[in-house]
Amino acid sequence: MTGTTAHADFLHARGEFDPGAEPVLSVVQGQRFRLEARSVLTDPRFETADDFSIFSIPVTGPVRIEGVRPGDLVRIDVHDIRIADRGGMVTMPGRGGFGEPLKMHGMVVPVHDGFAHFPDDVRVPIRPMIGKIGFAPEGESPNSSTVGRYGGNMDCRDIITGSSLFITAQVDGGLLYAGDLHAVQGDGECSLTAVEMAGSVELSCCVVHPAPVRGPVVFAEDRMIVLGDGEDLDEAATVALDEMMTIMRADRGWTRERTAMLLSAAADVAVSQLVNARRSVKVSLDTRYLLTAPFQTKED
Repeated sequence: MTGTTAHADFLHARGEFDPGAEPVLSVVQGQRFRLEARSVLTDPRFETADDFSIFSIPVTGPVRIEGVRPGDLVRIDVHDIRIADRGGMVTMPGRGGFGEPLKMHGMVVPVHDGFAHFPDDVRVPIRPMIGKIGFAPEGESPNSSTVGRYGGNMDCRDIITGSSLFITAQVDGGLLYAGDLHAVQGDGECSLTAVEMAGSVELSCCVVHPAPVRGPVVFAEDRMIVLGDGEDLDEAATVALDEMMTIMRADRGWTRERTAMLLSAAADVAVSQLVNARRSVKVSLDTRYLLTAPFQTKED
């Protein structure tokens, strides 16, 4: 169903995907709602700071979705992402993917006319995305900067306007959180941050038919993207590949070997995020290789 756009501001931001938190919104399935998101620049100390480790990027929520029960596969549609006109980036010693340690450094990046503007007139085309989104996991309250089967800090650059994200709920009402908007991010987020933005997202949620998948799956721009996480990139890649294998075998009825050959020929394995405590890897495949629509809504 379609309803009015409910709204929660970033004063409701939290540092954890907390299953015990009181919902800031309660919506019916299909109803659109908007969540404001904080960034490092929301804190006025950023531009004069010497230590950027004091800044964090929380998530806003939770949002309770009526009728969602533990074990339900939920479709989260991203209808709109709005961002501010400038973002923040930081580097810190011991963080990032580079061999030689980076120094503590912060920078404000103007964002306008469709570009992020770096020094010396270097312009990067923007592609606004959601870095952190997911449901509260059962029995734990993970930090908003980590990632798991519940979603979390996936830093998947494909979670953009028009995309759909599928995650299994673990608690009654799902309890959805979202935040950490980026004007643009490369795969891997290699220096520790992307162009971190304040702004807002408009979302809606509905339960879909069960599907053979445990972790997050994104559909965007005619691609199916399966997310995996792990202590290292090898583990994360194995999780993502195994999940994609399960989906494609259920779709085509093929053996593991034949399915693996298709994925080796047609799928892309890429790093989503390599700079946080748990790594994220994505496996993406054109949807034209699917025979069926494996994530249909209950009404389809």
